[in-house]
Formats: sequence, structure tokens, C-alpha cells
Amino acid sequence: MMQGILWTLPDLLIVAAFFLFFALLGLVVSGLGQKILGRMVAETETRLVDRTQRGLRAFLVFLLALTLNDVREKFVRMDAGAAREAGEIKQLHRILEIDPSPLAAQERALLREYSGVIADDEWKTLGTEPPELSPRADRVLSELRQLVKSRAMSGRDFEGSAIWAGLNQLEDLRQGRLLQAQSSTAPLFWIVIGLMMFLECLMTTESKMNRRRKITLGGYYGALGMIVGLILIFERPFCGGTRLSAEPFRQVSRLLDH
Repeated sequence: MMQGILWTLPDLLIVAAFFLFFALLGLVVSGLGQKILGRMVAETETRLVDRTQRGLRAFLVFLLALTLNDVREKFVRMDAGAAREAGEIKQLHRILEIDPSPLAAQERALLREYSGVIADDEWKTLGTEPPELSPRADRVLSELRQLVKSRAMSGRDFEGSAIWAGLNQLEDLRQGRLLQAQSSTAPLFWIVIGLMMFLECLMTTESKMNRRRKITLGGYYGALGMIVGLILIFERPFCGGTRLSAEPFRQVSRLLDH
């Protein structure tokens, strides 16, 4: 329930929530580590722990930064893929404009309707858990395929064959969009990250936690939390404030029928 409420918040508040949660959790675990392990009195022992902690911190930041870059690149690719898919629909619409027949006019109307359903309905269904394609879009696409099928199977209508091939291409792009929406970072990755952060917190060996040290440690753990929050936001490309734009499909749905 809390997870559902969290993802309804604006992205800025989600990042702030992750900052506060990780900052508080990091300070609590650090305090727990001091009570359990105590202060490292020997200089060689302290030096070893500090070196290990610095190495663990650097590797942790590297892993999170690398993952954030990967999900951001995936988001950019999906945005470009949506624009390409909308461009394919627009191209099919232009091809059908050559044919003045009532059948072609009906096919153009279905293409515009399909684009509108993608923008208004499928973007929502892809943002659900688990992501899924829109049944409304399935019905419109099926109706369009039935209209084009007879002309394509005759073999004498080049326009019908081109539209049929274009519809197959649209279906491939649509399935690819679904697969990308379903992909996410493996749970094992987050388990490893959580264990590394826990161990790193336990290595805080100073016995006195003054205000400045608490602010420094809280800011560090909070920054890690913000990175985790950004990763999770980019992994939900069809919901929230930082979601993919469906405007290319809306533009196609508003094309005039010449």
C-alpha cells in the first residue's frame, strides 16, 4: 500500500523521500555498528577499516552511477522508439491518402483512431503493474488488418501489400515497447547493493557522532538514496512526472483526412 502511495507522488517528492529514508537508515545502522563493534582503538586496525570502507563506498557509487546511466539510456531509446512508431503510422496514413476510395478513407480513420488509443489508453496500461498492451488498441488494429488483408492477399494491389507490411512493422514495434516496459533491474542486484550499503554503514568506527559528522554521513547516504530513487523512476517510463511523451501519437491522431 505504501509503495502504491509513493509512486503517486511527484517525482521530486519521491526523490526527497528516498533521500530522507536512506539518510535516516544510514545513521541508524552506523550507530548500531558502533554499539556492536565499538571503537577501533588500534591505529592499524582503524586504518584497515577506513581503507576498506572507502573502497566499498567508491565501488557502491560506481555501481549505482553505472545503473543510472543504463536506465537513462534505455529511457532515451524508448522515447526515440515511440517517435519512430508514430512516424510509421503517419507514413501509412500518407500512403493511403493516394487512394480516394471509401475503403482507404476508412483505413485512414482507423489509423488515426489507433494512434489516439495508443496515446490515451495504452500509455496507461503500460504504466500498470505488470505492464500490458491496451485491449482497445488490439481491437482497432485487428479491424484495420481485416480491411487491408483482402487487398494484400490479392497480390495485385501494391498499396495493400505496403500497408500490410507496415502493419506488421507496427506490431513488432508495439511488442518491443511492451518488452522494454516489462524489463527492470534484477532483484539480486538490489540485494547486493543493500548488503554493501549495510556493511559500509557498519564500518563507521568513530565513537563520538557530533552534529557535523551526522550531517555529513546523512547527506552521503541520502545522496545514495536519491540515485536509487532516480533509477526506479526511470524504470517506470510510462507513469509519473518523468514519463515518456505520447504527444507524437496524439499529433498523428489529429491528422486531417485529405
